[in-house]
Amino acid sequence: MATSEKDVADWISYLTSAGMLISNQEPKQGVPEATTALHAVNGMEAEPTVSISRNAPDSLECLNQHWKQQSEAAHLYSTSGVILVCSPAACPADVGWLRVQDPMRGENIASRLVQAKGSPTFLTLSEDGRHLCAISVEDEDYWIVSREF
Repeated sequence: MATSEKDVADWISYLTSAGMLISNQEPKQGVPEATTALHAVNGMEAEPTVSISRNAPDSLECLNQHWKQQSEAAHLYSTSGVILVCSPAACPADVGWLRVQDPMRGENIASRLVQAKGSPTFLTLSEDGRHLCAISVEDEDYWIVSREF
């Protein structure tokens, strides 16, 4: 199913509601395709770097803390807070990567995403295309998946 303009507009609204600024600048050439990144997170061989029980009373706070640690360790954010983001709901081949700036550089990301749309699901790539960090919801757990390309 192709992604509609409304799906893209909803995704951009979601990101801006979470405090991110959308750039009109295209991602650099040579970054992995969005479908490749999505497969790295959702494929059969995908393994979490961190797994957090969704049933824990402090699961979102724990997810916030682990995201911050993992994103810093992966050098995900540029010095100005820029990352590439792909919509996990829209067809990645249709939308591709959006270049965004997160002025908070990942601080409380899961809580901001849940407040904006009810889910912390987040698929990101460093601006140079080398480092992937994602949050996914898997059964009763939150997963953070990190990998290098």
